[in-house]
Amino acid sequence: MPLAEGLDGVARASVLATLGRLQADLGENAPAADSYRRALDALTDVPAVVGDRVRTVVLGGLANCLRLQGRYADAEATYRDGLALADDVLDPIDPDVATLLNGLAIVFKYAGRFDEAEPLYVRALAICERAWGAESLEAASVHHNLGGLGHASGRHADAEAPARRAVEIREAVLGPDHPTVAADRAALAAILDALGRAGEAQVLLQEALGVFERVYGPDHYEVAITLNNLAAIEQRAGALAAAEALYRRALTIKERVLGAAHPELVPTMNNLATVLRAGSRFAEAEDLYRRCLAVLCATVPPGHPGVAACAENYAVLLRACGRDAEARALLDRHVHQVTGAPTAPGVSSKPPNGA
Repeated sequence: MPLAEGLDGVARASVLATLGRLQADLGENAPAADSYRRALDALTDVPAVVGDRVRTVVLGGLANCLRLQGRYADAEATYRDGLALADDVLDPIDPDVATLLNGLAIVFKYAGRFDEAEPLYVRALAICERAWGAESLEAASVHHNLGGLGHASGRHADAEAPARRAVEIREAVLGPDHPTVAADRAALAAILDALGRAGEAQVLLQEALGVFERVYGPDHYEVAITLNNLAAIEQRAGALAAAEALYRRALTIKERVLGAAHPELVPTMNNLATVLRAGSRFAEAEDLYRRCLAVLCATVPPGHPGVAACAENYAVLLRACGRDAEARALLDRHVHQVTGAPTAPGVSSKPPNGA
């Protein structure tokens, strides 16, 4: 019977989706994406009444893998497909809708589309609190992301409260030495650092680093993020040699985990380049600025704030080398064609950014 065949397809899809989730948890995002695609194929002939809920879950899993691979446009399209299907088959307050909203908001944050991300997070938080409670780990995850959004968009004062809320909830549930709590503390530290409270931030980052290295080992992505943010504090304190060593270790880990052309390498490369520029190591710094722009131009939309920041930092280097015409051309290509602002006679270095 067709319904029985549909159930067989759902069973295959469910197994493949579970495999994809396990692969993603291990950082194997390309194989995980393949598993999710096979799950969608298994649902091809399954009646909508039987298979559409599973399809929404599978689309969310696939979109998450695409995001983690830095394929933001593909991730956005897949999240939108999932939400369109969810609008047809799920209640608006279904927890699976919250998962899709949260994922799409993360994509928007990485794409620099902050105003589009915030209402999605707010809606996802309301669903999580209704489904699991205000003190739930699911709600804490969205609080964490709201803090990250405030930090990324430069609204640091607004970011502190949700970041602290995430720490409070997860520490109460998981205990103070859990790696997820450490990640929340590290995210809060980046916000405090941006608010000028470097001493508080450094303590939180060192505590988080100890947890990550103990639980995950020395070469985990969370270690890299924490090293990057510790390096930024050293950089602002003028300890350039210490900052360089930390940035280089962070970059090595990110390259190993993410590959050489992932956009999440850019904050560390940009910051390292700025340290090298401050030490008059212009050739090394220029290679990194060029690499930053190449990666971003291949992975994020025009007008992304990271492109402008890297271009402005690179222009400072070009001017320091007496290459003013190249600096103006660079800014016209990557900044002023988007903002419409005139070429300025001098460009200040952007401060180091968190990973």
